[in-house]
Formats: sequence, C-alpha cells, structure tokens
Amino acid sequence: MDGIIFLIIFIAVVAIQRKLYNRLIPEKVEYRCAFSVSDAHEGDEIQMLEWVCNRMFLPVPWLKVDIHTSSWLDYAQSMSVVAQNSRTVTSIHTLKGRQRVTRHWRLKCLKRGVYTTRNVTLIWGDILGISLGSVPVSVNMRLTVYPEVLNIEEMFIPVNYLQGDTIVKRWIIDDPFIISGTREYTSRDPMNRIHWKATARENRLMVRKNDFTSQLSLTVILNIQSEEYEYCDVVDRDKIELGIKVAATIMDRALRMSLPVRFGTNGCTLDESDKMVFTRTGSGKAHISELLTILAKLELKNVRDFEDFMKGIDKELEGDEVIIVTSYANRAICDILRKLIIQGNRIKLVVLDYYSENRDLPGEIDVYYLSGVDFKNAGIA
Repeated sequence: MDGIIFLIIFIAVVAIQRKLYNRLIPEKVEYRCAFSVSDAHEGDEIQMLEWVCNRMFLPVPWLKVDIHTSSWLDYAQSMSVVAQNSRTVTSIHTLKGRQRVTRHWRLKCLKRGVYTTRNVTLIWGDILGISLGSVPVSVNMRLTVYPEVLNIEEMFIPVNYLQGDTIVKRWIIDDPFIISGTREYTSRDPMNRIHWKATARENRLMVRKNDFTSQLSLTVILNIQSEEYEYCDVVDRDKIELGIKVAATIMDRALRMSLPVRFGTNGCTLDESDKMVFTRTGSGKAHISELLTILAKLELKNVRDFEDFMKGIDKELEGDEVIIVTSYANRAICDILRKLIIQGNRIKLVVLDYYSENRDLPGEIDVYYLSGVDFKNAGIA
C-alpha cells in the first residue's frame, strides 16, 4: 500500500514540475547569442558569445541549445553535427535560480560567404533527465566572411612591364619591377630580390628597393569563367576562388592607400543571381567593405561570356588603371585590351595559371602569372 501511495505521489510531482517548467521556462529563461564581430576574413578566428539568464527562483536542471549554422564556421571543442553545408552546435547548461551565464565559443572562418543564424532551439528537462519541452528562439546572427588577403608578390611573377614610370610615394601594389634603389637585406626578403652587384660593392647583402607608380583611380575586373568555353557554372572552382582572393587583396591595398576603386565581374551575387556586377568608383572603409561584401556573396557561375561583358563596359573605362584577373587570355580578350589601351587606360593582367607563351597579348601591358608553387597543393585554394 505504501508503495502505491509513493508511486502516486511521485507521478504527481513529476507531472506538476513538468507543467510548471513548461509554463515558466519559455517566459523566464532568456537566451541571446551574437558574433564578436560583424565581418571577418577567411582564416580568421573569432568568437560567438552566448548569454543565458534564468529569472526564476527554481533551478533549471538542464538546458540544451541547438545552434543551427554553416559547416564553414568551425567551432573549436564543440559538440556539433555536420550534414553537407550545415552544422548544428549543441550547448548544454545547468542553471541555478536567478543565475546568469555567459559562454564564449571560438570559431574559425573557413570560407567566404554571408552566414545567418535566424533561430536556435531551446530544449529543457527535469532532474530525471527527461525531456520536457522545446521552443525556437529568434537570434538573427549575421556574419560576413570576406575572402582571404594574400601575399600577391610571392604567388605571382611579372612577365613584362612598361618602362619609364614616374617614381612617386604611393601606389596600390608594390611593383617588383620598378626599382628606386637598393637597401640592406632583412630576413623577410626573398632571395630573388638580392642585388648581387650592390652586394659585392657594399660587402653585405643588398636587395632591390621597390617604389610605387602614380595613378588616379583603379578598376578591378574579375573573369568568373575558369575556361574559355564555360556555360553558367564554374568548372575549376579552386581557380576562381583564388581570383576572388586576388581581387580582395587589391581592394584591401586600395583601402590602405586611400585610392578610389571600383569592381566589375561577369558573375553575380546571391542577392541578384541574374545581374552582373559593375560598381561605382569610391574610396574609404565603407566603400571597400561594400566591395568585399560583393566578393563574399559571389556565386561561382557566369551571367554572360567575359568578352561580351567587357564590350558592354569598355566605354566606362578611360584613363584608369585597370587590373584584370582572369584564368585565360584568348584572342578576343587581347583585342579588348588593345582597345582599352587606345582609350588611355593602363592595363595589368593577372593570369590565374602558370606561364605559357601568348603571342596575342599586347606588349604594352603588365602580365603576371602564378609562380612555381602549385596553389592547390600549397593549401591556398
């Protein structure tokens, strides 16, 4: 008889506390989370912060939070489940009455993109470990991951260049082929910059000292096609991701040198999947952030062939420094480059491939090819 009474009391207590927790927790337990920054670059380590507040006198035996995010945000030392491009991170808390808890998560940004977490799921239970209920909580976290900034000088080698540039005190890219003198070698200098004649004369290691060429404004153009005959989706995705990083690096330097810059591509963004990109010219942190956000949102598909895209914007290009980032340079592209030169533009061509002879290229342009390091095997892509 006593056992039956105890069982009835136990069942009643479980039912009462279940009803009590299911009513109070959605009202009295507050949850918030946010990234420590609104934007970062690929490879950066940032934090996500959680705040949980129990406004009841009753303790919460266990509270589980399922955070639904992208697999390209790698949470260190977390319990997470990855399925294709999504990741569910589990955060478990035990709260005393009237307790507030703050938790810091370290995470690494693995890939460019715009990542949004709109809701998390709160799941709670009793002291017996029995799950009692769950509720979605709106958090609206947003993180923009810009492309990685690279060391272009180590990755690309110039093939030819214009002579007679006027040496001044500013330029967006340190041009290794415009020499203004020599200086003493430091441990950060590559061996291929050693000036052997100056070394023999000074009796110590000397390197070529680079300076900068003066320009008014900069236009960065990215060919989103990895091959000449490529329809819609990109075939060699690693190669175009490298091109996006090169464009981001140039924009980062434009910001540091306070140079006006604009960006164009025959690709599109996630927001406007049928519209090519050609921005206004501007300078400053806000403008560069807009351009980097476009790069973060770029889809790996083309809206129109690159040659047609260039023919549509060539009238906008007069008297500019134009840097074209492309995987190939066929005869049609070379003809467009000649027209741009006639219109008073100075052209730099960054080819996302290793050197191969191309007799169609105009002799008046600076051409850069990938150096001898395979960017796929080097972990750059």
